[in-house]
Amino acid sequence: MRATRLAATLLALTALGPATRAADDVATRFNRAIELYRSGKLDDARGAFEEAARAAPGDALIQNWLGFLYLRQEKYTEAVEPLERAVKLRPNYAEAYTNLGNAYLNSRRVDDAIAAFKKVIALDARAANAHYNLGNVYSKTNRYAEAVTEFRKAAELKPDDAFIQNNLGYALQVSGNSKAAATAYARAAQLMPRNPVFWLNLGLAHADARDTKQAVIALARAVALDPESLGARVAYGEALIAARQDEKAIPQFQKALELQPTSFGANYNLGLLYGRAGDSARAVAALRKALEAAPDRPEGLSALGLALFRAGDAEEAARVFGRLTVVAPDDVAGWMNLGTLASRRGDADGAIAAWKTALKHAPERADIRRWLAGLFLARDDLESASREYTRSLRDAPNNAECLNGLGLIADRRGDVDAAIKLYLRAIKANPRYEYAHNNLGVAYEKKGEVNLAIASYRRALAIRPTYADARQNLQRFKNR
Repeated sequence: MRATRLAATLLALTALGPATRAADDVATRFNRAIELYRSGKLDDARGAFEEAARAAPGDALIQNWLGFLYLRQEKYTEAVEPLERAVKLRPNYAEAYTNLGNAYLNSRRVDDAIAAFKKVIALDARAANAHYNLGNVYSKTNRYAEAVTEFRKAAELKPDDAFIQNNLGYALQVSGNSKAAATAYARAAQLMPRNPVFWLNLGLAHADARDTKQAVIALARAVALDPESLGARVAYGEALIAARQDEKAIPQFQKALELQPTSFGANYNLGLLYGRAGDSARAVAALRKALEAAPDRPEGLSALGLALFRAGDAEEAARVFGRLTVVAPDDVAGWMNLGTLASRRGDADGAIAAWKTALKHAPERADIRRWLAGLFLARDDLESASREYTRSLRDAPNNAECLNGLGLIADRRGDVDAAIKLYLRAIKANPRYEYAHNNLGVAYEKKGEVNLAIASYRRALAIRPTYADARQNLQRFKNR
């Protein structure tokens, strides 16, 4: 299974340059703090700005710089006070509001952050970074429609900003608009063609939009730009699987395992590929490795159960599917497979219980009802079998298997004429359904219609020459 990894850039932080100060000592402190900041000595710079702020508490510029330094050092709560002081001292201070919005956001004061960024926009409607920051707040709080609106405004104001395009793509993708997301990511990749994250996001968007060819192209580019990216390797391999290029996909997952041997995605996909190639032993080994990293992943348990069954270990497969029904009790496939294994080992009660549970979670599954009806019929529980076949026919009124089953029930109840009508309906629905032809022959034989019976047996054998029941039935009339 593919794990989506979409990149969202950090919110922008702004700070103004130094301004003239009437008091020489404050100017000296300010300039010293700026030099320390430019030299990368953030602790010293912060200390110098703290001194400057104490010396000139009414200076909005110094308060903004102090808040900015706190933000740079991820001291978000400490940043709030000087930045609130800055905007109180200078109500139209857009840069301070930007920094304050960041401080609020990272202090989990989301509503205050939104208000701060909206204030920046009110001060300057063409402030692209404010729209961008507001879009990021909405994205972080799952308000994606609003995020798309803000990112689009930012993109209109700064059409050549790759990060705005990337974040627009993210908001569009999680909103379910993968095609539009791909357009935005493509623009980001065009603007910064050597950024592997943009190509990765573009490939994932194409994959979500089922554009396999373009997904392969973009993800190949992401891998070429960053060969050590686990996410890009796995995504590229999954795109190659979707493109039916299994032989090319396998090396990508093998390389991913060199980067991270415990990767669930790489081991899981290798297990699927080995299973598809008929190598059950390697499939089981890879899937066990995947589950070591994530023991309760439903898709991993489901795949391992199937691989074990194909490898001939039905008992262990049943245990794995049993575990799946505990981990994911609403996983219909788990209950279906558990029932199938029970049925194959002759445990009719276990199969019935599993398939009934599957139907509770997916009552629309007519195929499960038919399996259940077949088991009831085998146990001569005609009432239950009739109920399930009839319910299945509601969704598939011309299903030959259901019509044939109802014919068998009518026959066992002694209504041969009704059975014949049902077998004929089954044959009309599927002329190559050999079981209905054979059963029709049996019904005709009971009615004394020998020639019609012989013709039905012969049709069944023409469809499937190895059909033993039909051959044995026909043998009774070998001289005719």
